[in-house]
Order: sequence, then structure tokens, then C-alpha cells
Amino acid sequence: MYKVLIVDDEYYFRQALKVTLPWEELGFRIAGEAKNGEEALARMAEWEPDIVLVDINMPIMDGIDFIQNVRGSERDPKFIVLTGHNEFAYAKQAVQLGVFNYVLKPINEEELRDSLLDLKNLIQKERSAGLELEELKKQAKENLPVLKERFLNKWLQGQDIMNPSKNIERLKYLGINLDAPCYAVIVLEIDSNENIVSEENKQIYKLAVQDIAQERIPENCVNTTCYDMNDRFVIIIGMEEDSGDRMESLCEMIRQSVQARLPCTVTIGVGNGHRGLESISVSYQEALYALKHRFVLGGNQVILHSMISESGMKASLFTLERRSNLLMCLRIGDLSETEAWITAFFRDALDRNASMEMFLLSGLEIVSTCLEFLDETSQSFERIFPEMGHRDLFQQIGSLDSIGRLESWTRTFILKVMKHVQDRKQSRTVKVVEEVKAYIQDHYRNEDLRIEDIAKYVNMNYNHLCYVFKKETSVTINDYLTELRIKKAKDLFDQGIQVVQYVASQVGYADSNYFSKCFRKYLGISPSKYIHNIQ
Repeated sequence: MYKVLIVDDEYYFRQALKVTLPWEELGFRIAGEAKNGEEALARMAEWEPDIVLVDINMPIMDGIDFIQNVRGSERDPKFIVLTGHNEFAYAKQAVQLGVFNYVLKPINEEELRDSLLDLKNLIQKERSAGLELEELKKQAKENLPVLKERFLNKWLQGQDIMNPSKNIERLKYLGINLDAPCYAVIVLEIDSNENIVSEENKQIYKLAVQDIAQERIPENCVNTTCYDMNDRFVIIIGMEEDSGDRMESLCEMIRQSVQARLPCTVTIGVGNGHRGLESISVSYQEALYALKHRFVLGGNQVILHSMISESGMKASLFTLERRSNLLMCLRIGDLSETEAWITAFFRDALDRNASMEMFLLSGLEIVSTCLEFLDETSQSFERIFPEMGHRDLFQQIGSLDSIGRLESWTRTFILKVMKHVQDRKQSRTVKVVEEVKAYIQDHYRNEDLRIEDIAKYVNMNYNHLCYVFKKETSVTINDYLTELRIKKAKDLFDQGIQVVQYVASQVGYADSNYFSKCFRKYLGISPSKYIHNIQ
């Protein structure tokens, strides 16, 4: 038997997970459960699990921190990450940390079973003499592109900066050649285009832009490339000092080639050249800052950070922290918190004497964040604002002539987006709960009625249905069914029927003794006494 540990902050989800699969038949045993990473970490030595099913988003210590802490200890269990759609980027990070797989919530029983069985087979293989080392080497080789991507992204963010003695060895292992006096970063992003709607088209154009850019980079140019966490194509170039003009010419050639060969355009942000590998993150942030000004300066052009600096533009009002806080408000759906965020943002900007140009840029960045939120919740922008497209939206912001009007417009826009998303969530939940109640009303007489039958009827996963029903009604489906059956039994007794066994069979109980226990539990009196009292 392989020991399994469940780490999730939702109590009912943990309980449901423990009965979802025939664990012992599959060769597993539930060793324990914990409501957060800290509790699980404290008892790892006691449980010694072979496999850990861990949620990403938990209080106190989340799944990522828990995995990192376990990876740093002597124990080495296998991990399967349980994650919601909104947490997909974190699940990807967990996979890069070495977890075996991730399973999206609501849990698909067949997918979870397959992952567990695959993992069971992997453990068996790794425990066979002589195979573990070769398997790890093979995995390392296969994951080299992922490791390179991960390393470069951490580098761009200013993390994992290596000391000089380790630079050459690490770069060589990852196949990165960046031997040059100075370094600069170029970031390419495809401009909004009505022809690029489907995910397939986005991927096709993204790869086409990458091919064109790499074709234009001279063979003798020291460089490496990757996609950043927002799927923008990034080029890190090694260069001689004072070669900024050649950089601008290269970017202009790339821009023109994309425009000539594809039905789309790109905007290119260019950071300044800096000495030392550790300065790459600085140039990357400069390139992103330059790229943001596409909304003010227009798309389909090369924007140099030096040009922005010389124009006297100030740093963005919409900082990364502010963006994260806004996204959190949107995801939680708290209107009062969001109103407070909007008020605080504009008050702070006024206190800093920000220019109207910077206010407009912030408005565009706020709108872009809202569009990102709609995308992650699978909601359509066109359904909320059928009268306008993205381009009309940005033009409308640009036409606002006062800070007061911009604040009012921004407030209305954000709250309308939130209301639409919340209404869609609530309407679906209420509809499902009503369907469940109606199904139980029609089938409560069936003694074989199971929650699995109800879940199949409403086309929802068993675990998720239990969670949704309890959250909406404050009772479990089983309690609701039992309460309805006892109420119907009471009605039959009130109508003059006195045979307990007959009434039990009419409300879905094959065992009259069990029926009597349930009746006493809910009404505080046995069926026979109830019949006697009403005579």
C-alpha cells in the first residue's frame, strides 16, 4: 500500500476526496490530512507519505511554499497539485518545481485515478535497483527547455542572480551563450487585432513573430530568447557599448518584416544597455516600461526607453502592487473593497501631482487588467459592452478631458465588469441548486437514490456539487434529502396512515428501524409516539 496525504484548506473537499476513490483497491491508503502546508509539514515525519495531494491556495502556508520546504528536507514524496482555473499559472510553477502532475478543480475522478496509478507505476520503477539515477537524468534532459525558460524568467525578474564563479557552468549547461561587455533586453508584443481571436490563431502568430525575429538577428550577435510570464517574446542581446543605434535598426527591421509578412503588427519595447549579467533585469523592466507607452504613443512601432526618459515621462502610477491589489478585489468580488481601491488610487495620484498623460496611461492599464480578469473567468467583453470594441474603449479613455471624468468612467467600468461576473456566477449556482431540489422532490421515494445520480443529472462533478449545494443552502445534500423524507413521512402520518413500515417504504427507506432513528433525530420523537399523539 502506498500512503497518501491530503493537504487542502476545505474540510468538506477533504472528506469527499477520501470517499471518491476505492483507495485500497487501487493500492493506496490515506495516511493523513491537513488543512494547510504548515500543519502538513509538521507531521510529515509521522505520516511518511509516498504521495501528497496538495492544494495551491491555502492560508498560513500555501502549496508552493509547502512543496519547496519538503523539497529542502530529507523526505522526497511525489506531489499532485490540486488547483482551480484561476491558479493555473501557480500550478505551472509547481510543475516546474518538480511535482508529478496537476489536476484541475472540480476534480475529475477518472483523471485523478489515472494520475495516481501513473504515479504508482513511477514510484515502483524508481524503487527498482539501478533505474532511479537514469530516470532522473532522462527527465533532466527532457526538461532542459523548461529549465532554461524558468531560469531566464527568474533572471528577468531579478531573482536567482548567480555569483561570477557559477555563471559559466550554469549558462553552458542550459545552452546559453551571453559573453559580451553589455546587455540589453528587447520585448515584442503583438498589437490588438480583430483577426486574432481564437487561441489557435494566437499561437500561430506568436510563433510566426518569433521566427521572423530570430531570422533578423545576425548570426554573430550574442543572444538568447524566451517568453516571459505574460507570453511576450523576449530577446536578451549581448552588445558592445554605444551600439544603441544598431539595436534600434534591428528592432525596426523586425517590426517592418512582421508588418509585411503577417496580417498583424508588433510593438517593440527596448531597454537600455547595461554592464554585467545582473543588470539584465533592469533592462527588462525598462523595455516593459517603454512597451506600456504603446497606448499613449500608438502601436506598430519601436519604443526606446531612452526616448521615453528624454520625453520627461514619470514612472507609472499603476505599480505592480496596485495591479495585484486590483486583481484581488476583482477575484474576491467585494464591491466595497474595490470602491475603496479606486478612491485611494486617484487620491494618491492627485497627491503626487501626476500629469493628465500619466492618469490616462493608468486608466488604460486598469482597463487592461480588467480585460485580463474577464479572460481568466471566461467571460466575454463583447457581452458586457456590445456597443464597443477594444479600440473604441481605448479611444474613449483618450477622449476624457478631466481627472474627475476619468475617475468616474473608471469606477463605472470596473463595477460593471464585476457585476456581470458575479451575476453569471450566482445565476448558475442558483439554477443548479434548484435543479437538485427538483430532482430530489421527484425521486425521494427511491431508496437507491444516490448523490452520484444527482450529479450526473445536473452535469456537475460530485465533489463540486456537494460544495456548491452546501455553500448555497448551508446544509448537505444528504441532510436535505433526509429532512424532505421525514417531512413527507410526517405528512402521511397526519393523513391517518399508521403503519410505520409502509410509510417508511413510501419515503425511500427499506429499513423501518433506520427510518425510526432518522425520524427521532429530526423531530425528537419516535414514529409510534407521534402516531399516538395525533390520534
